[in-house]
Amino acid sequence: MNMRFCTLSKLFLIMFFLNLSLPANSITTVKIATGEYVPWISEKMQHYGFVSHIISEAFARAGKKGDYAVVFEFLPWKRAFDLTKKGEYPATSAWFYTEERAKHFLYSDSVMTEKAVFFFLKENPLKSWNTLTDLSDRTIGATSGYSYTDEFWSLGKAGKIKIQTASSDEKNIKKLLAKRIDLFPIGLVTGKRLLMTKFDKSAHLITYLEGKPLIEAKGHLLFSKKYPASEKLLSDFNQGLSKLSEELADKNDLLNPKDPLPKNRKKIEQWYINLLNGGYINKNE
Repeated sequence: MNMRFCTLSKLFLIMFFLNLSLPANSITTVKIATGEYVPWISEKMQHYGFVSHIISEAFARAGKKGDYAVVFEFLPWKRAFDLTKKGEYPATSAWFYTEERAKHFLYSDSVMTEKAVFFFLKENPLKSWNTLTDLSDRTIGATSGYSYTDEFWSLGKAGKIKIQTASSDEKNIKKLLAKRIDLFPIGLVTGKRLLMTKFDKSAHLITYLEGKPLIEAKGHLLFSKKYPASEKLLSDFNQGLSKLSEELADKNDLLNPKDPLPKNRKKIEQWYINLLNGGYINKNE
């Protein structure tokens, strides 16, 4: 009896001292599968781009302060999507809403708003369009793995519009310049940045139709329904994002700290202005 009591006492003492050696709050590392979508998301950019900046800062405010650390793993878009769908990653960023995706993922509150418009050569202009079938006489470029709209892909599959895919936005711009496609839908911010950084000598040949976007949609962080605790991750992330959305900008958020800071400007609003003005430049610049 005494021997059993002593053994149990020693066991409790060992457990007690082991518990003392553990941190009070363990950090959960959230690995997010993502891809290149300059300047919104990029492995080569400061904060990994605007969207990744928001995601990291939202998680920094999620749960109890310091509960989460974020790691971004850059993959081809389709691979990032498929692996997260299987539950090998807890989340993937950033994606527009579709009913098909909602079967497999939980959607966060929005982390970006993007407007995709048609880019084209000035010598072969698109003056207007009402429905996608109005473009049946044009060849439209598309980037593999991007969502666009369900109607866009359905019409292409039915042969009612002509779609040619390429593996990247940059390749589609090259095809546009080579006159292998007539139109290329791409986010306005992304398209302008791509022309400025990769096609500065030929950018003057290309323009876009802003008044009639193909998409004006919000991008989200998607949490896999097959990943354990995804509902908690989603709840904590949205909580952190809500806190971040209410924070006012300070001088550290300005591209040039010497510039005047408008009163009551929100932090995320200032980051978006930085994005439009060439912020989030490549890390090595």
